Amino acid sequence: MRTIQIAMITVALATHAALAQGQEPKVGVTPAQAQEPKRLQGFSLLLLLGDTQGAAQPANISAPARKALSDIKDFLPYKNYRVLDTQWVAGSDNGNSSGSLRGLDNENYQFALRTFGRTPQPGESDTSLARAQLRVWTGTTSNLTFLLDNSFNITAGETVVVGTSRVQGERALVVLLTAVAAGK
Repeated sequence: MRTIQIAMITVALATHAALAQGQEPKVGVTPAQAQEPKRLQGFSLLLLLGDTQGAAQPANISAPARKALSDIKDFLPYKNYRVLDTQWVAGSDNGNSSGSLRGLDNENYQFALRTFGRTPQPGESDTSLARAQLRVWTGTTSNLTFLLDNSFNITAGETVVVGTSRVQGERALVVLLTAVAAGK
């Protein structure tokens, strides 16, 4: 009985606090949970070949990746996308990851992903993802060719179009990075 009373008082206080701030109350979420940043599970890296000819969207990509392509259709000239490779990258809010992707004509591309957590505010013991840098290159250590080198803002749950790199005529590599929130 005491547990039910405490739970009801917590919901009442959370509802009162939300209403006082002009927010919609979140039932079953304590105020501490509502302010807690999303935790990161890892990253989904998607390498696409964009082409100005045709109008096909890949069917075998995640919903966030489809939405990102839809969001950029007015900014990039590419109308047709083909998946070259996908990678799951275990990662954290603050660290380094690397690997390889199978690129155009089965060429091997290397990538390095650096992530940076946000600066914790006074009283916080935790950080969450705030920025990232992705580099994609090909070649040997004596002859590197960087295809992409970009730094960008990203948070857990977001998909970012990291950039493009023109490769042949009207075609380009397009890289999408999704920061997958824990529990997804």
